[in-house]
Amino acid sequence: MKVPFSLRTLVALVAAGVMVLAVVSLYMVPPAQPDIRQQDNVLSLDTWSVKWSDVVIPVHTQGMVRARHELPLSLEVSGRVEEVSPAFADGGRVMAGDVLLRLDPEPFELEVVSQQNAVHAARLHVAETKARARVAGGSSRSSALGRFEPQMDEARSRLAAAQAGLRQAQRQLEQTELVASISGRLKGVQVMPGQHLQAGAVLGQLYQEDLVEVRLPVRDDWLALLGIVPGDDASLDTVSARLSGRFAGRQGQWEGKVVRREGGLNRNQMMHLIVQVANFEQDLPLEPGVLVQAELRGAPTSAVAVLPRSAQAGEDSIWVLDDEKRLRRQSVAILHYDNESLYVHDGVTTDTQAVLAGDLQLLEGMRIHPNPPPAGLATVDGTRQ
Repeated sequence: MKVPFSLRTLVALVAAGVMVLAVVSLYMVPPAQPDIRQQDNVLSLDTWSVKWSDVVIPVHTQGMVRARHELPLSLEVSGRVEEVSPAFADGGRVMAGDVLLRLDPEPFELEVVSQQNAVHAARLHVAETKARARVAGGSSRSSALGRFEPQMDEARSRLAAAQAGLRQAQRQLEQTELVASISGRLKGVQVMPGQHLQAGAVLGQLYQEDLVEVRLPVRDDWLALLGIVPGDDASLDTVSARLSGRFAGRQGQWEGKVVRREGGLNRNQMMHLIVQVANFEQDLPLEPGVLVQAELRGAPTSAVAVLPRSAQAGEDSIWVLDDEKRLRRQSVAILHYDNESLYVHDGVTTDTQAVLAGDLQLLEGMRIHPNPPPAGLATVDGTRQ
C-alpha cells in the first residue's frame, strides 16, 4: 500500500524542523567557559645579606716554572772530544764535580812541557846574568848598565813571563775536562765523541732541581691587597703562594714562598713577583716549563663586604632590592673581584639586600620575588651565610 504523497512531505518537513531547532539551540546556549587561573609573572631571584669583616683577599695569576739557576756549559779551549760521560745527555742527572767530557789532552800536555822548558831557560838566564854582574864588580860610581841593573830586570821579567806561560798552559790542560759545577739535570746537550769543539761553544744547559721559581705578573694595585710595601722586603714574608697545575699526567698543588719583587712597571702597568718552590718538600716535584695557576694571599684587609659575583650589575654597581621589592642599581666602590666574588669597601650597608641576578638581562624597577640565600653557601673567607 502506497503512502500518500502528502504524508511523506509532512514527515520530511517535521524532520527538517527538528534539525533546525537543534542547530539554533546550539548557537543560543554557549558552552561553559573553562576556569582561567591567574599566573604569577613575578621573577624569583636569590638575595644576599651584606656583612662587613676583615678579609684576606686572594689574588689569582699564572706563570711558567723556570730553574732557579741555569748554567750554559762550555769549554775555554778548542779540541777534539775524546770521551763523553754516559750521564752527559738530555735529561741526565749529574752531581757537582762529575766529569762530563774530556778533550784529547796531548796537544795541551805538549804545550805544558814547552812552557816548563821556557821557565828553566829563564831561570838559567837569571843565574848567568847574576854571575856576570859579580864578575864585573860594578861600583857605585859606574853607570846602571855597568852595575848590570837593566840586565837583571830583563832576566827577571823573562822568568816571570815564562812562569805565566806555564800557568796558562796548565790551566788549558785542566780545561780539557768539562766538570759539573752544580748538581742538577741536563738539557739541550749537543756533543758526541770525535767531535771537534770550538772554545766558548755552548754544549748544553745544567739547571738545579731542588729549587725552582715562578715569575708571576701582578697589577700595581694588587700590592696593597697583599700587604706588600715597596722598599720593605720584610713585607714579602707575609705573602703565601699556592700553585696548581697539571704535570706528569697528574693535577698537583705546590706551596711556594715569595722571595723577591722585580722593580718597575711594564707598559701594561704590571710588575712581577718571584715565587720559589722547594721541590724536596713536594710530593710531585716541579720542572721548568710547567704552566701553573697561582693564588696569592697576604695580610687581611679591614672593612670589606664580600658579595657573589652574580650580584654585579655593571662595572661599578650591583643589583639591590628596595623597600617595594623592586630592582635598583646601586653604585659601589669595588676593591677587587675574581671569578666568584666581589670585594666592596664602600656603597653598601648591613641593611642592603643584594640581588643575585647573574647574567639575566633585567630592567631597573621591575618587581621580583626575593629568595633567601641557599643554606650552607660559603663565603670566600670560609664562613657560611
